[in-house]
Amino acid sequence: MPEYLTTREVARYLRLNEKKIYALVAEGRLPAARISGKWLFPRHLVDQWIEKKTLVPTVGTLERLLDQMLVIQGSDDWLLGRAIERFNQEAGGDYSVVSSRLGSLAGLRALGRGHAHLASYHVGEVEARGALGPGSAHYGLLLFHREQGLILDRARHPAVRDLSDVVENGLRFAERQPLSGTYHLVLAALAGLGLARDQLSRVGPFASHLELALAVRSGHADVGVGIQVVAEQCGLDFVPLTREPFKLAVSTDTMGHPRVARFFDFLLHNLPRVGSTTGYQLSNRLDVLGQGPSPDEERT
Repeated sequence: MPEYLTTREVARYLRLNEKKIYALVAEGRLPAARISGKWLFPRHLVDQWIEKKTLVPTVGTLERLLDQMLVIQGSDDWLLGRAIERFNQEAGGDYSVVSSRLGSLAGLRALGRGHAHLASYHVGEVEARGALGPGSAHYGLLLFHREQGLILDRARHPAVRDLSDVVENGLRFAERQPLSGTYHLVLAALAGLGLARDQLSRVGPFASHLELALAVRSGHADVGVGIQVVAEQCGLDFVPLTREPFKLAVSTDTMGHPRVARFFDFLLHNLPRVGSTTGYQLSNRLDVLGQGPSPDEERT
């Protein structure tokens, strides 16, 4: 039979005073039943309530999860996505890599908070350290360089050469989500031309390069900034703006894990083989770009 606790007993059980117990009941936060003018507390429901309030360390959970899957959050990239698909196919269900396209800064924040094993990103190292948060120690691994530029239909807009033409002609600009690296790349490019985001006629935001390119292709937008390979796949024109490094961030604690090492080894040998490399400059090694600040560095 279920065990029922009195107000005094549940207060002792939770190490709270009785006044606080009455307050929790009045707020509807603690499971209780009023029987003949007295409050009774089913102990199994009180235990469940405690379990729901219990904070489980996320990092420890992620470390245990590494034996089943590798979690990547961050920037959207066509080539990395194809590599992940190939890795999962070859793993045959024994192990998998799961990823979400939140944007570079969102992925780095997730990694810094222990919500991911790896973060894909293409912002600068100063911005990356800021997103990772204080006291984090991470490596940045260079996967490749890729071309980013204007994606448009030249037949509709033959005179567009850069973002100043987009602003001058009032073209509908397909925008990425605010925590994406491409969003911040556009802000920097506009600033370099003496322009501001508010001068763009914006539509979106769009969660991926392909989604953005399809919006341009369908006529929902006139132009956007994205990677060259999706412009090619959607039959659109491409005006280069920058060649940027694309990286993976990994914590120093996770770097040496066999599952992580296996995935890095796969990337090293298979990135050139997973599909079109239009707009990519590949390397024959994974370069370590730098390490995030250690707790000791933060105190100095």
